[in-house]
Amino acid sequence: MTMLKERVGQNDKKSLRMVDYSKYSRVRKSTLGIGGGGDLIAVIRASGSITRTRSGLSVSSSGIIAEQLIKKIRTVRESEKYKAVILRIDSPGGDALASDLMWREIRLLAESKPVVASMSDVAASGGYYMAMAAPVIVAEKLTLTGSIGVITGKFILQKLYERIDFNKEILSRGRYAELNAADQRPLRPDEAELFEKSAQNAYASFRDKAAMSRSMSIDQMETVAQGRVWSGQDAASRGLVDSLGGFSQALAIAKQRAKIPQDKKVRLVEISKASPTLPEILSGIGGSVLGVDRVVKGVLQDVTSLNGVQARMDGILFERLENMPGENQLFLLVKEITNYFG
Repeated sequence: MTMLKERVGQNDKKSLRMVDYSKYSRVRKSTLGIGGGGDLIAVIRASGSITRTRSGLSVSSSGIIAEQLIKKIRTVRESEKYKAVILRIDSPGGDALASDLMWREIRLLAESKPVVASMSDVAASGGYYMAMAAPVIVAEKLTLTGSIGVITGKFILQKLYERIDFNKEILSRGRYAELNAADQRPLRPDEAELFEKSAQNAYASFRDKAAMSRSMSIDQMETVAQGRVWSGQDAASRGLVDSLGGFSQALAIAKQRAKIPQDKKVRLVEISKASPTLPEILSGIGGSVLGVDRVVKGVLQDVTSLNGVQARMDGILFERLENMPGENQLFLLVKEITNYFG
């Protein structure tokens, strides 16, 4: 509550006036100056961890699936009815290649119409990778962003395999053919060196594209990169963000760049499905056991997607497992397995 008071500039108030969801949901867009009108502005929402494709463990409406988002971006780019685009990002990052593919598509989109990236709570690492493709980036003062860096690694399941009496043998040809397949043994020194070079190359690519996108020299970008996480306010002072504000600020900039008068009403068109609302989440849970299983399934999805180099803000992956009921058997199994990964 203290942070919320600070964010809305009401530090001296003992309590804040709150609006319950039933009233909030009935507010018409037209009363905010964003409903109706002839000009259309597309809103593309990107929320959650980034993966290339949907996995078998994917939870409905969870995460940013690059192949799906790219299709939506291309649909907007090829349409002449949208005057501008707002890319609303809330993501700690994820797959580095997927982030790079979306960066390219957003750059192409920006060549055809005005694009404004609007950061929500988090737009870090792969989330920032997406945002930096837009000519204008808007962030909240307390948005977590930056984290221009990559991580890579490999699960070594030798002890787990021994415990469950599982034997794995691989037939291969070529010195590095087993690099990703051989999870039953540690990396050889030459394999570890190759892994490190891969991460360094991915980092250099990320940093250099960030420098190009933000019109900085590589040396300038290096001083604010290296995986550092910044608040929106700090990012703005270092040239990583253009403007401070929320969605309304992004909308005003989108109107300006599309040469739409600020007092003219526009219609916002949601291109990608938004994250589920609180009532939808609560109605979908149904009970504590199902709720835990849903969270665990989401974590399993993230675990199984950790292939190759990741542009992901460190420490975000398993935080959803904290403070969950310990008696759930699926939760205990995942928690026990993840201990082998730590």
